[in-house]
Amino acid sequence: TVYERPLERVLFDGMRDANPYFHLMEALWMLAGRRDVAWLARFNQRMATYSDDGVVFNAAYGYRWRNQFQLKTGDGGDQLTAMVKLRPADRDSRRAVLQIWDAEDDLGVASKDLACNTQAMFKVRGGRLNMIISNRSNDVVWGCYGANAVQFSMLLEYMAARIGVEPGVYRQMSDSFHAYVDTWGKISEIGARFAGDPYAKGEVEVFPLVAHAETFGAELMRWIESAPVALDS
Repeated sequence: TVYERPLERVLFDGMRDANPYFHLMEALWMLAGRRDVAWLARFNQRMATYSDDGVVFNAAYGYRWRNQFQLKTGDGGDQLTAMVKLRPADRDSRRAVLQIWDAEDDLGVASKDLACNTQAMFKVRGGRLNMIISNRSNDVVWGCYGANAVQFSMLLEYMAARIGVEPGVYRQMSDSFHAYVDTWGKISEIGARFAGDPYAKGEVEVFPLVAHAETFGAELMRWIESAPVALDS
């Protein structure tokens, strides 16, 4: 799947009835490097059923981006920061590979939550940051054209801002590309009822996620920590 305009990420099909608020919150939760169930389940209670212990997720992507892997670069496990630091030395680098799949926690492990997306690769070409996502098992309805389109386009936008370039093309390679029988009806007739692209028609427009890349991370962490209190009030 190729997203030429990855920032146009909100799904408007009424039958699919995607929850854009959950998709946004989940993507922010990932960028913050979290893996706790409680914060995310506030926006989608069904998410708790994918946790083995009801407390944390085994394969939380953002946690693996930020914390899981111990790097030899002095950044702890923060792969995102390590990749940003590659750019000043080599703007054409082909070494910006974000690891998601973890053999210790995924391979042969009995868990409700195993990483479907296995890695991301970033390259700056023509002044824009392009990204390729590798996915071992991709559900069309809930995964690829649901959560993934939001999660990874926001990752791309964030990384582009950190590096100081524009977001480019987002490509997703899905090894097992499938839909489940009980949910196929949500998209099987989508072409017949398509009323035109709201972005192309000017009915909605893209709003940038990252205005100040240098402070975004700290601001996000503060907001994540304070959001539960604000949402309860």
